[in-house]
Amino acid sequence: MILSNFEVKFFQQLEAFFKEYSFGLLIEQKQFRKATQNGFQNVIFSITEAQKEYWIEVNFGIRDEFIEQLAQQFLHTFNVRGNRSSANTLVISFGKFQNLKYFRFRITDDESLHITLEEIRQFFKQWGFNFLEEAASLHKIDDLLNDMPAKPCRYLYNQIHRCFKGVIAAKLTDNNSFTTITNIYRNFLLKNANDEELLNFERLISFLHFYNPN
Repeated sequence: MILSNFEVKFFQQLEAFFKEYSFGLLIEQKQFRKATQNGFQNVIFSITEAQKEYWIEVNFGIRDEFIEQLAQQFLHTFNVRGNRSSANTLVISFGKFQNLKYFRFRITDDESLHITLEEIRQFFKQWGFNFLEEAASLHKIDDLLNDMPAKPCRYLYNQIHRCFKGVIAAKLTDNNSFTTITNIYRNFLLKNANDEELLNFERLISFLHFYNPN
């Protein structure tokens, strides 16, 4: 992957800040990542250029290795091994986290770049890093995915994947609403998923019924 001069400059100017919080730069994947006991936390940047302007979208989230290892066995949309090993369990954008619709940073000159970098640093110091630490907890994952199962989850873009990961989290936390959650997700998939996804969901549920996390 060839990065533009702007992208290299952008990541270099954030590298020292994220390093203070134990996040290493994975420049090929355009993200900073911190290993955790059960997976990782990451901050992902999407940078596009249009008419001498740069637009930057920031996403951040976590991966729970056990949930992903199990979920990816039933999610055949991830056919590339690299995608499977780096898939997020939870991910949300900078804008959505703050209820800012379709938010992206706009860079037109050095001054707007400086302002953007500082805003990113301040956001993660005040809110972002705390959220990532909390979200690494299995019970927090269960809460964020399954608190309102009948409504879209703001912490995952793919709502079909949410159903698979949600029931796994509910099983692992011994959620008393596991059966209700399962039925709600099944009804959602009946309306939105293809036949293979429906079959794989039922296979996952059958597996979880006999699975004992202890």
